[in-house]
Amino acid sequence: MSGKSDHSLAPARFSLPPIGARVAALTRDVFRKRGFAEGHILANWPQIAGETIADYCAPERLKFPRQLREGRGPQGGATLEIRVDGPIAVEIKHLEPQIIERINSFYGYQAVTRLKLVQGPLPPRPRARRRPIRPLGGAERAALAQSLEPIAEPALKTALERLGERILGRTSRTGPK
Repeated sequence: MSGKSDHSLAPARFSLPPIGARVAALTRDVFRKRGFAEGHILANWPQIAGETIADYCAPERLKFPRQLREGRGPQGGATLEIRVDGPIAVEIKHLEPQIIERINSFYGYQAVTRLKLVQGPLPPRPRARRRPIRPLGGAERAALAQSLEPIAEPALKTALERLGERILGRTSRTGPK
């Protein structure tokens, strides 16, 4: 016997649940009203349909066949109602088999069998905002090069130089923040 205990004497650590679990719990009822058991299709629509198609349409509601809702009859996929902006509806209708195939391959089973298009304005999609990075002045570039001088490894030096350019390029020229 080694004299060591099988149980650790370290105190149990308190940890918070992931925020994603809380958000999912809060949004579950809202998604169910629209026919979505989960918000996956809404959150991943640009990856499922493709960025180009997702710019002109958005999933609205998922409707399951009556037999499936009542728990009887053959298992079939749902009808996905999609809001479409403008005359692109004709093109989306033409691409319906490919869109359905992409949705079903994303989920790994026949989740959707048909699309129903509803014309109307789309809600604005949030765009990632990127602040422009201004070019560094001569004095800033010289100071950055001087601070990186002690670093011998070229790959690390290059990576730090790019990082330094981005950090310094975000601050104003009037002085440090």
